[in-house]
Amino acid sequence: MRNTTILAGFFFALFCSGKAVSAQTVPTAIADSLQSILDQALPASFTNAGAIMEVHVPGQWTWSGSSGYSIAGITAGQPLAVANSTDKFRAGSITKTMVATCILKLEEAGQLSIEDPISLYLRATLINDTIASSDTVRIRHLLNHTSGIANSADNTGCQANVLGNPLGAHSLEEAIFCGASQGEVFAPEFAWAYSNTNYSILAMIIQNLTGLSYRDYLTQTIITPLALADTEIPLTDTISGAHMGCYWNIGNWTDLTIINPTTYTGWADVVSTTSDLNVFYAALRSGQIINANSLAEMHTMFPGTYGYGLGLDFYTIGGEDYIGHYGEVANTSGMFFADISSVNAPNGYYITYNFNVQGADMQNDIDVPVLTLLNSAFNAVNETTAAKPGCRVFPNPSGSLVYIEIPGNNNDVQIRLTDGFGRTVAAGFVPDGNNRFHFDGSRYAPGVYTLSVITGNGNEIQKLILK
Repeated sequence: MRNTTILAGFFFALFCSGKAVSAQTVPTAIADSLQSILDQALPASFTNAGAIMEVHVPGQWTWSGSSGYSIAGITAGQPLAVANSTDKFRAGSITKTMVATCILKLEEAGQLSIEDPISLYLRATLINDTIASSDTVRIRHLLNHTSGIANSADNTGCQANVLGNPLGAHSLEEAIFCGASQGEVFAPEFAWAYSNTNYSILAMIIQNLTGLSYRDYLTQTIITPLALADTEIPLTDTISGAHMGCYWNIGNWTDLTIINPTTYTGWADVVSTTSDLNVFYAALRSGQIINANSLAEMHTMFPGTYGYGLGLDFYTIGGEDYIGHYGEVANTSGMFFADISSVNAPNGYYITYNFNVQGADMQNDIDVPVLTLLNSAFNAVNETTAAKPGCRVFPNPSGSLVYIEIPGNNNDVQIRLTDGFGRTVAAGFVPDGNNRFHFDGSRYAPGVYTLSVITGNGNEIQKLILK
């Protein structure tokens, strides 16, 4: 889904050796709300689902959390394990952002231009016999998916081969053939269609041009300079250390946690952590890897690309820009920058997350509620209650009984408590007399809630922190 507007139905990073430094402790109410969002985001369709997430507000704070399980225990030899926020995971198509960065780094060095025909860097038989496009394919067409070269993931025969033998090795030649052999989808630059094959070709161009393996070039361009200690393009089928699983429902739940990494070369083979990916993306945006002109190229959306730049996806959530990339390789991941300016995130925020199942509804369950929370005018940093001329809600924050006093004479009062997803979690509170009501806040998950009071004199909305 490109150029998607996601509607919310409710109310200078510092670096040292590549690692983000937080100047403040994350406010308790924000931390509780983020954990609640993550807990509620776990898909109910999978018994042992799990997710991890990190949110970084530049110059202020970083929060990381986990919920559920990393390894589901559905496959022999892989015992059930609880998710941890530092777990590694297969980053899927977030890899494409790194590959695009490498290509633009080569352009800065004068080794290529993104307007170059790909025929300059690939042998003639691959161009003429395998890819066989009706017109000139340029590097830019690969980067923004306007090449018209079919997606290798749509080749059912190649997919069956991977599912039947996930430990089997695959070459870039094979990946390109799996895509291109399906025939041209459209002439270059005529339309837009997402294709993993484009990035397999880019990996081959990097190798042919530099004389290094694609893995080595990406490592020396991104991973080593930024000291991303938990990021790699693995050489083994098993991810080293604690990691999230990969489970895909294709009629029955299939475990693809252990898989030959060459299955994903160039388009989805990076393994990382939420922390490392936030560091990478902040470094990319701040000019530590490529210059401002190259970053502007990445942000350029050509006509017909449906909100896709060069290795970056552009969305709008509640009118705010949300830029980054999703990834799915029998799991669900996201790496984004939310370009907002609010009390809680004055310079925007970075967010990276991973679910151990493919098909998680990350937009509605993570992206929207987190942005809604951090874009709120409510100042969770101070965690104080602003004086209101109308209703009085106290204590706020609260971990037990909450009292609501309503001025004037009101015989018809409606009170509703909604969570960060906009869902009503409570209504019709107990009256104490004298226009005062109360409820037990300890019954609800910690976080920031919206309290709506409707009377004959009008409506009032207040933010309530439950601890």
